[in-house]
Amino acid sequence: MDLMKLIKNRKSVRDFQDRDVSEKLIETLIEVANNAPSACNLQLWKFIIVKDQKIKNRLVDLGGAIFIKNAPVGTLVLYDNQTKNIEYADHIQSASAAIQNMLLMAEQLSLGACWICQLPPKKQLRDLFGIPSNYDPVAYIALGYPKRWPKKHPRKNEIKNIISYDRFNFPHEKKQNLYKFQRVAMKIYFEWPLWLKKMTRPIIESQFIKKFDN
Repeated sequence: MDLMKLIKNRKSVRDFQDRDVSEKLIETLIEVANNAPSACNLQLWKFIIVKDQKIKNRLVDLGGAIFIKNAPVGTLVLYDNQTKNIEYADHIQSASAAIQNMLLMAEQLSLGACWICQLPPKKQLRDLFGIPSNYDPVAYIALGYPKRWPKKHPRKNEIKNIISYDRFNFPHEKKQNLYKFQRVAMKIYFEWPLWLKKMTRPIIESQFIKKFDN
């Protein structure tokens, strides 16, 4: 598959077969991640492969995306946070480049994958996985063979509407109040006791499935 077609075909998969992914395929994904660009070419990423069902269930119980527990494999992507460039968070950018490589290779290998940032607070992840303080969890990649390939959602923007030259020249609508409310709501949710999170899971799950149909 040529690169443009591969990029356009890529879809986020959230519903997986009960089928293992071989170690060889996992290592192929890590190999392409390891060949991504990184700030100053430091390549300070680390990858924790998650197969233990108890750990996946714990991630969900603590507030992670509901479908984490149904993906045969997960990859927690970490990057050294001792960056020189705090202003532009170059450790996040470097890890993100590695993640995108993984998603494209998964598509090439007919594997389903989803980039997940709905995760428990970083402190809880550090405790769960024994992560030292100088490494930040950046994202979690759910991985497996799809039960079905989801419908490709059309792009929301035409190219002409997302390009300007030499200065910002776009209509601008501020949505700060909505985002502030969502951030506060998320913070409150993660501070709930475990029993309350479990009780609200069916509601959250139904809304999520309805939104993505996958």
